[in-house]
Amino acid sequence: MSELTDGGSRLPEFSPVNGDSRLPEFSPADGDSRLPESGPEAVGVRSPGPERRCVRIAAPLKARGARAEVSRLLAGVAGERCVNDALLVVSELISNADRHGGGLREFAAGVEDGHLWLEVADHSDVLPESAAPDPLVPGGFGWSLVRRLSVDTQVRLHTNGDEPGKTILVSLGLE
Repeated sequence: MSELTDGGSRLPEFSPVNGDSRLPEFSPADGDSRLPESGPEAVGVRSPGPERRCVRIAAPLKARGARAEVSRLLAGVAGERCVNDALLVVSELISNADRHGGGLREFAAGVEDGHLWLEVADHSDVLPESAAPDPLVPGGFGWSLVRRLSVDTQVRLHTNGDEPGKTILVSLGLE
């Protein structure tokens, strides 16, 4: 993997397996989504300016690295509570991709129009679901937490050659 330099930070360049440099197109059913469409211009770099910044990283990436990137994106544009909520959502999405999604394929995050958007792609076509609340059984609350903290949450199924997968798209308000 080659690396790009942007403002002193070093980000891995996204190198897709099938040669397609972007995730499949996403079109929300209701047309009122706060999630941006992804495009090849956003791959592997941060966009300039405080009004729109983004980062896209191909796996391997752990939750710690993703949280660090989101912290950098939100520096100076979001309050402490918003940052804490965003870092919790990032941790849940990355951890769930590792535990339930066959591993992380790609992570992307950006700040645009007063929102933080996140994309987490994994290797499974199994949709996330909330577990029935049982105080005696640990876990199972991550997806409910992600949906509760988010303004918009969507799942996009796709195939990468013969390999199934999905991308979870999330938007959080920066107020």
